[in-house]
Amino acid sequence: MRTYVLAIATLAAIPVLASAATEQQIGSWVISCPDGSHECLMRFNKHFLDKAGLTGDLEVQSQGRTLVPVIALRGLSSEILMAASMAGSTDASIQFPGAPRQQLTCNATKAGYICAPDEAAGQQLSAGLATARSVTVRVGLSVAGMSPLPAQEKSLDLSATNEALARLRVVGPSPVPNPVAGDGSAVQSPAGMMGMADKMLKAAGYQQGVSGLQALIAKYMNK
Repeated sequence: MRTYVLAIATLAAIPVLASAATEQQIGSWVISCPDGSHECLMRFNKHFLDKAGLTGDLEVQSQGRTLVPVIALRGLSSEILMAASMAGSTDASIQFPGAPRQQLTCNATKAGYICAPDEAAGQQLSAGLATARSVTVRVGLSVAGMSPLPAQEKSLDLSATNEALARLRVVGPSPVPNPVAGDGSAVQSPAGMMGMADKMLKAAGYQQGVSGLQALIAKYMNK
């Protein structure tokens, strides 16, 4: 329990990604570099999701030496974020025209809720990214024991991606962040995970606990 409390405290202290010393738009992309940092953020110039304080962005981050597209969700409270990670599941994917849909794995991180490809999917997405003229991003959330929420799916028009990638390699990309650490040894079973999430939400002031989690997330995700 102490580990999860510390994880929540860490997430609550995440700074807003602002105050960039330099910001450059290249085609449909924006590259921003925090002052004094060599880990720059490349993102599509418009949120594909922007509701009730929750934003969803298509970003490009480094996976080793490979630049891969990821989906970044930011704006959820730390309590909802951690509880959803424990009691729910996320269905996220990226697809280029004429290519198979690539599933992403989502994790709570210090930079937000990041959905990134595994190594094999990352190689395929990286190969298609530079020349793709559009991309379809999809995110769906569900809570165990409840009906899935409507998925958010958007097609984004891309331009000058190859030039933006070249610039990102020069200034230095942000790496795919590591998941927030947590010792799940005491909550390995689904029932244990649900119980922990329920206690966490109630302790944070959400009186309905897990039973109200879907309604909380629906505020952000419903069309």
